[in-house]
Amino acid sequence: MTPIKLCLLWHQHQPYYRAGDRFLMPWAWLHSTKDYLEMAQHLERHPEMHATINLVPSLLKQIEEYLAGNAYDRVVDFMTKDADSLWSGDQVFMLDNFFIAHREEVIDRSPRYRELYEKAYFRGGDRQSQFDTQDYRDLAVHYSLAWTGEISRTQEPFKSLVDKDRNFTEDDKQALMRAQIENVRKIIPLHRDLLNSGQIELTTTPFYHPILPLLVDSMSAREAMPNVPLPSAQFKAPEEAIRQLEMCRAYYKEKFGKDPQGLWPSEGSLSQDVLTLVRKNGFLWTASDEAVLNNSIDSHETKAALKSIKPEHGKYFPWKAETSDGELIVFFRDHLLSDDIGFTYQKWNARDAVENFKGNILRIRDDLIEAYGEEILDDACISVILDGENCWEFYLNNGFEFLDTLYSTLASTPEISPVTFSNVVATSNKANLPILPQIVAGSWIDANFNIWIGQTEDNIAWDVLAQAKSAFDSAKRHAESMSEGKNERMTQIELAHEELMIAEGSDWWWWYDDDHFSSQKDMFDELFRMHLRAMYVKLDLTVPANLMQQISSLKKSDGIIHKYGAMQPAAS
Repeated sequence: MTPIKLCLLWHQHQPYYRAGDRFLMPWAWLHSTKDYLEMAQHLERHPEMHATINLVPSLLKQIEEYLAGNAYDRVVDFMTKDADSLWSGDQVFMLDNFFIAHREEVIDRSPRYRELYEKAYFRGGDRQSQFDTQDYRDLAVHYSLAWTGEISRTQEPFKSLVDKDRNFTEDDKQALMRAQIENVRKIIPLHRDLLNSGQIELTTTPFYHPILPLLVDSMSAREAMPNVPLPSAQFKAPEEAIRQLEMCRAYYKEKFGKDPQGLWPSEGSLSQDVLTLVRKNGFLWTASDEAVLNNSIDSHETKAALKSIKPEHGKYFPWKAETSDGELIVFFRDHLLSDDIGFTYQKWNARDAVENFKGNILRIRDDLIEAYGEEILDDACISVILDGENCWEFYLNNGFEFLDTLYSTLASTPEISPVTFSNVVATSNKANLPILPQIVAGSWIDANFNIWIGQTEDNIAWDVLAQAKSAFDSAKRHAESMSEGKNERMTQIELAHEELMIAEGSDWWWWYDDDHFSSQKDMFDELFRMHLRAMYVKLDLTVPANLMQQISSLKKSDGIIHKYGAMQPAAS
């Protein structure tokens, strides 16, 4: 019996929340204490299970900065701040921030945490007047426990605190924080150990998570959206894409002692130019969504390249892309299977969910055998790729039962072979694989870039970024021409360049316009503009006035909406 190869990739990412010496949002820390260690521990508990974990450098960098203690995070600070020292503003801050967790699966699992939540939101009147010092002390502990992995919750000191549930002491708070720090310290070493044992593959992403095709050329958005309104200024900076790739590769080697083989592009975003840059920077494989492949298959050349494979089965095979620097293997994830884990199974019984997932895998295997014969399984593989941190708070017990059952089931089903992507690359008969003569630029969301470009606020942000890039280029050219003080000036140029690269990250655009909602939407906008302002300051340049206003307010100014919303000529 020939098994079907299953490539499972967990994408672990947080945008760079640090600005100056402060973390403006705590999500890199909170997901570290709840998810990043535990996702690796789940695999450690199932050594027969093979998978791939993608670690974005902007996340790893923040983990290291937290552990070094060289930046301040108010949320993390208030987890240990003496409740007797809280003043009115501190109390409001805790009430606003320490209930940000899923109500049913996280808050309600603790009688005391649920009691505090109801006191804060359902009893009417002034919240502060209803909270005493012990309430704030208990709230600090429960928020930290809410963002604690399920495996850790069964171990000390977490277990005793969970069982205690109320009347925590200041010593309890300090002990909890020490234990959280120790867990966060284990994240990178455990991933390194699993990598070196051969159980997992680690991959990387462009350093600050930019949409590479749009960095290379914003006109690439027109490939999937021919009539999309584009920013006033065409953004075309392939050198920025190259820099993001070079830095992620170097950072990976520094942390894990070897070169990465695979690259998960931010948001699964690829274009023909990006494929060339990925291979040029030494990567052997990359991946995107099946919808991107479907868009590309619509071309006559790609249909011909399928050889004997039916278009609907194309996503179940790695593809060969020929670039000027050699062959690059491209995988395309099964959208439904990935979204089932990310969204559908959250409320299912764990055993039922895993049986459904396994059944879908076996059905695909049967379909391929029926269409081509069992020998096709030598070349086929199913790719399941999704975020590795965002869904678990919606699962019972942080997804423990689901992941435990999933891994034991997949590893013990003879018709399924969980493998890494690099294993597929190394063992495939390249002569049998379909050839990808071209790819239509797109992402894993609707096979286009609609989230990041085309709407008014998106386009304003791109124009602001283009303005900053132009100022940076001019300053760099001037520094390179200097005869005196060149070294000092180039150091400042490098510091300014990093601020620009952070602003190129995709996450700032995620919250512009009305695609998504977050109570912290304005903070993402502020972070984007803070990094651009910091770039100008480091270049000793005047900060443009438009960086002092929210992007959303610029579109309401006289004339601005016409300037930034203007339709640009279609690409020839």
